Amino acid sequence: MALLVLGIFLFLMVALDIAKTTLSMRGGGKITNALSRGVWRLFFLAARRQGESRLLEYAGQCVLISILLTWIVCLWLSLFLALASHPGSVIDSTTKAAADLWETFYYAGFTLSTLGVGDYSASGDGWRVLTSAAAFCGLTFITVAITYFVPVLSAVSLQNQLSIIVTSLGRTPQQILLNSWNGTDLSRFYDSATGLSQMLVQHTLNHHSYPVVHCFHNSEASKSIIPAIVTLDETLRLLDRVDVDQNRLKRKVLEAAINQHLDMLKANYLRRVSPQAPGPVVALEPLEHAGIPLKRPAHVEQDERRRLLGALLEADGWSWDDVFGAEHRSKGVS
Repeated sequence: MALLVLGIFLFLMVALDIAKTTLSMRGGGKITNALSRGVWRLFFLAARRQGESRLLEYAGQCVLISILLTWIVCLWLSLFLALASHPGSVIDSTTKAAADLWETFYYAGFTLSTLGVGDYSASGDGWRVLTSAAAFCGLTFITVAITYFVPVLSAVSLQNQLSIIVTSLGRTPQQILLNSWNGTDLSRFYDSATGLSQMLVQHTLNHHSYPVVHCFHNSEASKSIIPAIVTLDETLRLLDRVDVDQNRLKRKVLEAAINQHLDMLKANYLRRVSPQAPGPVVALEPLEHAGIPLKRPAHVEQDERRRLLGALLEADGWSWDDVFGAEHRSKGVS
């Protein structure tokens, strides 16, 4: 009886996890989330916390495979425990002899996979019903689990697109403003702001629906999403120092999209903000040399938000140098 209860409990636990992960728009189940964090942590430590390590590029795929294998093993084990709770629940189809534990384990596996080999069968009506229900559940859950990969990979593709588009505007916040300056205003930047806002909102929604997306990493800082988002946020910070007319509506929408994404990252991937320095003092000389009118003071103020940005960079294996580059930083750091 204890094995039967344990089997039912295990089945319900994994069934709820599969349903929550694949059908809910509010993130993964507890098993999935714990496994995702654990696998990512192992890769991150093996990569020595270095974002440029190519080892991290395999973390996302390994997380997906680990989740699928865990679901299959748990479903298999739950049916085995239920069948093993009663000796003789499974019999040899030819000799009618009761199956041993290994044969019962084998029977549970091919039942869930719906192979229907037929060399073993259930011994009574109740076990036949259980076998049929398990076959149906196995087919349904495994199919749903595999199809879950499609939207996840689509979300990863959007993440890559977003990071590349931000980088195409400029590798650093200063470069983005320099590339956007037409001699009178920064309308080129705001021409791209609407598209960036839409992609960032969709990326945030994808994170809520498919948290495993966070485990997909690019070893090139110019193609990685965290440095791209920090770069975009720092660009908006620099815009506070630009003394020209700006599109306030587009800027407000973009700021709201960034804020929502940062709030989501902080709530789900940062237990606390590291008590580190809030980041480098950014040199504005390149903007002055390009003739972009600036307000005073000449440097961007430091605040708690930059501590959050620095913590996000650190948690993904990057640093402020991957956002600004050494040539765009002043010597002072506060």
